[in-house]
Amino acid sequence: MKDFFKKRIVTHSGVMQAIFAFAAVIFMFGCTTVETKENGKVTQKTISILGYKLGPPKRDDGIYKLYIPRIGNQTREPHLQMEVTNLIIDEFTKEQSYYVVPREAEADGILNVVITKISMSPIRYVDKSQSKRAEGVPVEFRVVVYANVKMLNAKTHNKIWAINRIAGKYTFNSTREFPFQIAKREAIIQACSDLSHEIIDNSVERWD
Repeated sequence: MKDFFKKRIVTHSGVMQAIFAFAAVIFMFGCTTVETKENGKVTQKTISILGYKLGPPKRDDGIYKLYIPRIGNQTREPHLQMEVTNLIIDEFTKEQSYYVVPREAEADGILNVVITKISMSPIRYVDKSQSKRAEGVPVEFRVVVYANVKMLNAKTHNKIWAINRIAGKYTFNSTREFPFQIAKREAIIQACSDLSHEIIDNSVERWD
């Protein structure tokens, strides 16, 4: 009986050693990580395990390094360019589908974004049960920001793809504590943040 348990212990020990050895091989030879730059502008992450690659897949357009210049703004809303450009860069950086670079000379592709229109419309009003005097006064609004987006080859400047009227949306309320103009501006920025997600989705779905 002692010999039986001794054999089982030896066998179990051998199995565990084999598992740890296999894990070490995977870790040493099966995993590859490309170093990232954590400056808010540049990032890339690629991991391979036993030949299976996790991260940005190979794409037909050949765009891996992406330059995002300052966006255009055709609306009357002031001071959007830098704020929204940073929003878009940050979202692409976090999403990690492209390697975002700070200079056009380093890029395979250029993403041009132009905000073309900002619309705002009321979607909810004060009803009679809330206030007879204020009945019909709008209390909730929806902001929609539209943009035209174009991907260019950084070497030739030929158009790879373009989409017009991509939209980002946000709903807000106006209160005494949060006056209309302040609430409107914040809603526009939030709608631009939603727009950045839409731009990423439309960019990635072309090769996903």
